[in-house]
Amino acid sequence: MAQNLQLLLRRKKTAQNIAQIARAMEMVAASKIKKAQSTVVANKPYAERITKITSSIIAHIDPEQFKHPYISGVEAEKSLVLVISPDKGLCGSLNTNLFKKILEIDSKNLKLIAMGKRAGQFSRRLESELIAEFNIGTTLPPYGTVYQLIEIINQEYLSGSVSSLRILYTEFKSMFLQIPILKNILPIEPPTQEVTPLPYIFEPKIQDLLSDLLPYYLEVILYTSLIEAYTSEQAARMVAMQNAKNNALDIADYLTLIYNKSRQERITNELLTLTSRNYGE
Repeated sequence: MAQNLQLLLRRKKTAQNIAQIARAMEMVAASKIKKAQSTVVANKPYAERITKITSSIIAHIDPEQFKHPYISGVEAEKSLVLVISPDKGLCGSLNTNLFKKILEIDSKNLKLIAMGKRAGQFSRRLESELIAEFNIGTTLPPYGTVYQLIEIINQEYLSGSVSSLRILYTEFKSMFLQIPILKNILPIEPPTQEVTPLPYIFEPKIQDLLSDLLPYYLEVILYTSLIEAYTSEQAARMVAMQNAKNNALDIADYLTLIYNKSRQERITNELLTLTSRNYGE
């Protein structure tokens, strides 16, 4: 019985230690997500404006007068996918849901860029060609990160090695909802809505403006995906660690109850033994 009591105490202490670790990780994620959410909110108007202007101009431009690989596309057998994931686990089902989305893609004619250690580890198990791998880091990705990605993307896309670019990342909806999404980026799809005349006079020419605008379009799409993925990671980790902390505390409370009952039984048995001996004498 004494050994059982010691075992219960050790298990209780382990559960309490796990709760403390989970609480610390929850607080770290909570502190990071505030800054991440602010960055997402601040970036949203700029990203939406760049995307809207680019799509609007593409809808009004004559494809015969302006040809650009970002719009007209490239003929190639393989396509390129940028996968953005956390470097670490302990963020609930975020990584699992993300990798399920990868399995929906035909991996034979696919080239991958892995942003995040988990994406790199998973990509190496596929039949796809992993052409680059980066760590996303534990802090908010700086804007300069997109330039490394653009260099690789342009090298593959503009040379005709791949026919399209897609981004697979986790879109941040709320603290409790993050959705894996596969977004088509290149070639840029023209808007499906009815085209209305632009109320602008362009100077310089609209073709020159679009040439200057397209690199910014790709930059803002990549950066938006990075900060959305990072924010989703912190939200998922905070919720996962909160659940882990609560479960560990519940286990500790349960073990405390079992320990007290076992200790009470031990004391009662010892008293009964002493009482029976006294009566025997």
